[in-house]
Amino acid sequence: MDAAGIIIADNIADLSPELTQQRTLAAVPFGGKYRLIDFGLSNMVNADISTVGLIMHQQYDSVMHHVQSGAEWDLDRKRGGLRYLPPLSSAGSTLTEHTRVEALRNNLFYLRQMNEKYVVICGSGYAGSVDFRALLDDHIEKDAFITCFFSNNVANATPLHQRMGLVTDEDGRIRSFDAAQREALASESTMSTVVIARQDLIDLIEWLDHLPGTCSPTETLQRIIDERKVYAHITDELVIYLEDLPGYLSGNLSLLQYEVRRDLFHAPTGPVVTKTKDSPATRYSETANVTNSVIADGAIIEGEVRNSVIFRGARVKRGAVVENSVIMQDSTVGEGAHLNHAILDKEVIINDGRLLSGYLTHPFYCKKGERI
Repeated sequence: MDAAGIIIADNIADLSPELTQQRTLAAVPFGGKYRLIDFGLSNMVNADISTVGLIMHQQYDSVMHHVQSGAEWDLDRKRGGLRYLPPLSSAGSTLTEHTRVEALRNNLFYLRQMNEKYVVICGSGYAGSVDFRALLDDHIEKDAFITCFFSNNVANATPLHQRMGLVTDEDGRIRSFDAAQREALASESTMSTVVIARQDLIDLIEWLDHLPGTCSPTETLQRIIDERKVYAHITDELVIYLEDLPGYLSGNLSLLQYEVRRDLFHAPTGPVVTKTKDSPATRYSETANVTNSVIADGAIIEGEVRNSVIFRGARVKRGAVVENSVIMQDSTVGEGAHLNHAILDKEVIINDGRLLSGYLTHPFYCKKGERI
């Protein structure tokens, strides 16, 4: 495939300050053993994109530890492969929607040294198996300047995703973004995944340099849609946004539905690859009672688990009840404790007899390493 990829591992608008206090959004755990970056990398590799740049800004240690050289995705190559890219050059800058363009500008050297003709750019705040090959084929067929990915099958759209609607003509060319078009997928998804010719991207960035002020990706499209051919590639592929706590909880719990697991992890485009860890099999004691839950390998279940997602190495002790909750890696729920609509980050310890309860729209969250 004559395309390179760029993944922006950002934390737009700081929608999930709890989950990203010690990690970037791309490194947020999901589904028992995955991280959000796994979906972007897997989508690239499944489309035969073997040159991938990863732009990060803050709290990037966890994502670098997870991805490392990219060997799990076959990206540890002498030519192309995975490359970590700096996002910003000005001191004190933070990676926001406006400075996504700046992040690309600061990596013009990387764009110029590529040999690939096209560039696929995506964000990292989602879980979804997206066919980037079909996206690129659509872009080439329509001779588009930019092609933006949209889905009719979106879960957990936050207010950020609902600022604008999409207005297209019959062949999919974008004519405007209209705030009244709420039934259309909103603009943030457009910015999260786009394809553009590499030279066109370089020319666009250099053109923006001559404009006063800064432009967000949305504002950039607004400036060029009348003169340039900007198309929408609209599919029914499932996309789950996990950019705030309610979205994170409901997104994980949606995995309890077979159709969601099928669409995410058994898509025809290929598998979702993650870092390999040699963990023992999940252990269930004679007192364990598990109903409609996702339990990762290495977990120890001695109590009752209902409608929940339990990560590797987590332990639910005898007499404990965990329902409608997400328990991340190496966390422990003590004997007789009861959790409902709770999110335990990694290495949390809940002492015996504790009662923690939230609601789907306001989950109870315990930060990494906390002890209650």
